[in-house]
Amino acid sequence: MSIFDIFKKSEKKEVQISAPKKEIAESARTTISLHEDLEGLVWIGDGKFKNYSREVVHQSSFEVDGTKFTYSFMGADEPSLVFTEQKISIPENETLIERPSYYPSYSQLSPEQKWIYLKLLSNPYDTGIDIGYVFILYYGLERHLLCGDFENAFRVILKLRDVHSNKSFQAYSANALILTSMLHKRGEMILEFMNSIDKEYELTAISDNLYLICCYSFNIPLLPKDVIRMAKTFEFKNNNYIKKYPEIFEKCLIDVMMEQLKSNKVEINNYITKTELKKLRTDSAPIFANTSINENTYPVPIFSDNFKLKKEMNILLETTHENVKQKLAAMKKSGIEIPVSESPKKKEKILVFNKDQESELIQGLERNQNSAFAKHFSYIQLQDFYYKYRELSTEYINKCIEYCFLDISNLNEMQKDFFQKEVERIKQFSKFEDDGFEQRKIERIRKEGFIGNIPAFNRLAIIFEKQGDFEKAIEICDSAIAYGQSVESFKDKKEKLLKKVNAKS
Repeated sequence: MSIFDIFKKSEKKEVQISAPKKEIAESARTTISLHEDLEGLVWIGDGKFKNYSREVVHQSSFEVDGTKFTYSFMGADEPSLVFTEQKISIPENETLIERPSYYPSYSQLSPEQKWIYLKLLSNPYDTGIDIGYVFILYYGLERHLLCGDFENAFRVILKLRDVHSNKSFQAYSANALILTSMLHKRGEMILEFMNSIDKEYELTAISDNLYLICCYSFNIPLLPKDVIRMAKTFEFKNNNYIKKYPEIFEKCLIDVMMEQLKSNKVEINNYITKTELKKLRTDSAPIFANTSINENTYPVPIFSDNFKLKKEMNILLETTHENVKQKLAAMKKSGIEIPVSESPKKKEKILVFNKDQESELIQGLERNQNSAFAKHFSYIQLQDFYYKYRELSTEYINKCIEYCFLDISNLNEMQKDFFQKEVERIKQFSKFEDDGFEQRKIERIRKEGFIGNIPAFNRLAIIFEKQGDFEKAIEICDSAIAYGQSVESFKDKKEKLLKKVNAKS
């Protein structure tokens, strides 16, 4: 029986899985089962259960205030895609297996890592498995949110959020659940998402703006904890007391709210009317973490642009700050001990260089040699990989630098490749649009080019600055500015580097 019969929908969930003979004795066998929540949600790239194609698999449109937005994606490079013919090995000791790289994909896992991922599919709610494996599963669920079994994928993600507290996972999943609910006009699913939040880590990772939109849409008031959490959004910058004395600050804020608002809750609708909502600036919010569909965005109103809401919340926080200052002074004068909140220290993990993962990444780069666009993402993965081991040997930091420069030297070709692919995609879907659609889109792509992040610039600037080579770091800043990458940020960085150069001379 094939190892991937676990994905077949049937009454019998458990199957016997033979380990590869080269890795383990021929008689060695174990049993895993696909969790019932995941039936029909795992993408398979080959074999009799194949359910994924590299052809165009989705094209959809929607309107916002009379403006038509079209979503589409090509069936290529899905990171969660499972291939049944790739080698799998049962590790002797799972704790010694290196965690997946950043932007992980199933095909780039080592044989031992693939085995661990299959175990995750038998229990996706196992918090003992590294979050990198959870992300691979999550990428596939995101694709279902866009074009697949939306409701089942949505609810599995809710259950994953309930047990996996990783900040990045919480942030990406909150974004995707809210925005795809908007995309599919499923307001009741947003409410289901809001009602599912029962842990602090589920709440703190949500975008302040999206949280405000959800609260506004369903008349959910802001609590004192919400106002404090969104202090930065309300342009309150002096958060020293919030960090050191969170309980005292919250109690003082409640007092201020009761005095000024006659309530310990903030009704957003009192500040943003339907008329005011129409005046708000909109911005394109990225929906997905999945690299094969992360070009999709959704236009959302920026609630923090509402002057009245921002001003009133800022006043509440500033008044609370002054009250806390007075209260602390009074407590000190009276000799009352003031409890200070301290963040728990994290245990440091011992890094062991993963040669198998290095080999997989290099092979991935070799496979992408004919596509400058695909090479760009392979370079990023290699940069991340070697940078992770920078403290183990200068060899690894030098490898990171090498792949950063290779990526930068590839940018012009990458732009051409990206433009060509986008033009092909636009032409495929132009038949669904008006006569001028194709020309408008091509002109926009020609003008904007690839607008994604190029991490090589920032990474090189950081490396050279830490090495004390400020001149090289400045050159990198100049290159990033010339390329149009985070211009203001690199201008600020260059100014700081120039000050260091002057202080050194």
